[in-house]
Amino acid sequence: MSTDVRHKVRDAAIALFAQKGVKATTVRDIARSAGVSEGALYRHWPSKEELAADLFAAEYTAMSQSLRDAAGAGPAPERLRRVIGHAFHLAEAAPDRTRFLLLSQHESLPLVPKDQETPVDVICGIVADGIAEGSIVPADRDALSHIVIGAIVMTVQSHVYGRQTAPLSTLAGLIADAILTGIATPADTSRTGAGQ
Repeated sequence: MSTDVRHKVRDAAIALFAQKGVKATTVRDIARSAGVSEGALYRHWPSKEELAADLFAAEYTAMSQSLRDAAGAGPAPERLRRVIGHAFHLAEAAPDRTRFLLLSQHESLPLVPKDQETPVDVICGIVADGIAEGSIVPADRDALSHIVIGAIVMTVQSHVYGRQTAPLSTLAGLIADAILTGIATPADTSRTGAGQ
């Protein structure tokens, strides 16, 4: 299968999985939407569940690299602020992908190979750096990371389901300020600014 056809299958499957869910989407639906035969799909993926798992792993790990790139260098609170803004940007820029990742995470996340970096790893790494540099309170790294992750995921989820109607890009500074007020050391909270 050529790269172009794989992209068509990926895009069609993600859109359908986001709209209908994996269980309600058929291989025929995906093939028809991508303009390929069902046989072509089965030659590369034994089932739609394996296609969904492969897509989840690929999209989830690609998001990791994107978040790592957005974080850049500098003090951990500034890097977390950039990650939060970028995560919200990704959600707005690719709503089908976002909905697919949210809907599929409970079934597919355990299937992501342990040696592949995830968005959770990126945030845990930044928080660990912050604890080491003294810009994040010296507390349990995983607990602090889950505060950050939870705020991002719940805000995106509320947006996807229409409960949060403001554009995510307008909320990034507010969410970052709230998180950093709780986890940054007092010396670093002065660098945060409402809505920045």
